[in-house]
Amino acid sequence: MNSSKQTGQSSDHHKRADVIMVGVLAVCLVYALALAFWHSTWGSAVVVGGGTLLGMIVMLQTLRGTRLFRCLMGVAFMVMSALHIHQSHGTIEMHFSIFVLLALLIFYRDWLPIVVATVTIAIHHFLFFYMQINGVGVWVTEHASWNMIFIHAGYVIAEAGVLVYLAILAYKDALEGESIANATSVMSRSGDSINLSYRVELDSPVAEAFNNFITQLESLVVGVNQKLENLRTMGDALTEKSSQVSSSAEKQAGESDYMVQAMREMSSATAEVARNAEQAATAARNADDHADQGNRAMQNIKQEIGSLNQDIELTGEAVSGTATLAGEIYQVVDVIKGVAEQTNLLALNAAIEAARAGDHGRGFAVVADEVRNLSRRTAQSTAEIQSFIERLQKASASAHEAMGRSQSAVQRCLQAADSSAATLSEMATEVTDISRINAMIASATQQQTAVGDDVASHLNEVDGIARSNAAQAVDLAGLSAELQALSGELEGQLRRFKTQRTH
Repeated sequence: MNSSKQTGQSSDHHKRADVIMVGVLAVCLVYALALAFWHSTWGSAVVVGGGTLLGMIVMLQTLRGTRLFRCLMGVAFMVMSALHIHQSHGTIEMHFSIFVLLALLIFYRDWLPIVVATVTIAIHHFLFFYMQINGVGVWVTEHASWNMIFIHAGYVIAEAGVLVYLAILAYKDALEGESIANATSVMSRSGDSINLSYRVELDSPVAEAFNNFITQLESLVVGVNQKLENLRTMGDALTEKSSQVSSSAEKQAGESDYMVQAMREMSSATAEVARNAEQAATAARNADDHADQGNRAMQNIKQEIGSLNQDIELTGEAVSGTATLAGEIYQVVDVIKGVAEQTNLLALNAAIEAARAGDHGRGFAVVADEVRNLSRRTAQSTAEIQSFIERLQKASASAHEAMGRSQSAVQRCLQAADSSAATLSEMATEVTDISRINAMIASATQQQTAVGDDVASHLNEVDGIARSNAAQAVDLAGLSAELQALSGELEGQLRRFKTQRTH
């Protein structure tokens, strides 16, 4: 089928070449008529030239595009060359037309017309030169020498050999070109589609290179189709992922808003905690001052109680000394009492003796009576003093006991004061620690507040980024849709290429 198509294309070329060659024959006839003025060769010009052109025109109608017509055209060209040589009486310049017309035959890209023309002109030269030297009235050359004939024949044969080789090459090149042109025509025959499964069935480097190119192009199209399928799948996945990213970004934006609000509330609560901690630190510092003042007051109380204890001890010692002195006085009074009793006895004896003395003893009796009264009052006084001393001793004993109890109470107060002072001191230390801790808490909460504000700021940025991501996800979804549309268009374009895998 390929050969028939290539033959058809060659026939079209040959038909166009036949018309051109008939036109060249017409030019040769015009040239022959012009040469007729030279030696009055009108008859030869009209009969030979006109007859040759007319015959070829007639045969053009029936043999156009055939190899026979091409061979006849080679004969006609040589007839015209022979006519021109004859009309110029064999001038050497007119022999150039042989070479020119032989060269024109290469346009047929067929070696046979060149060979036929070469044989024709060779026969003409040998036959007509024989006729010329025998006086027939025809002209081949100005020099009646067979050497010149053989020289002309040698040049013609040499040119014919070269032209035959070039014609063969031209035929091969034309065949390759026609094969490739036919291939491109067949591949693009189906309207918008291109059939890449067609191959040129010709054994030539150009055809092989063309087939390799088409094979690589077919592989490329198949590969692109596969990549497009992958691209479409990736586009679907990208669209789905874009939707998921958009949904996640919107959710992230909502969560970011919630986190920003929560961080703001936490920052507010932290600031409140910081203020409360600062107030607690202030209260703790005040309590520390008060505890310090209480500690100093307790130390003063302790000192006063110590002084009181010392005074009580001195008073106890004084009361003990008083009781001792009262005992000693009691003993003295007891002695005085004994003396008074003895004096009373003596006064009684003196009274008795005075009574016995009568008038002489009356004065002594009076003295004795006074002494007895004195001793009686002394006894009464000593009794009263003893009673007072006894009460004094009892009071001293009670006072001593009370002093002892007071001293014990003072000792307990001292111990309580020491304990209170130690407690206040510990309390002051703890309050100081609490104040320091509160200050640290206040500082930490202030830092936490600053960090919370910073986190809230960053969360605002994250929220902005999330919203930007959401917008970009929407853009990405749009780009994915465009990508799918583009891949669809590209796939539609690639469907124009028909490969062996699509048959």
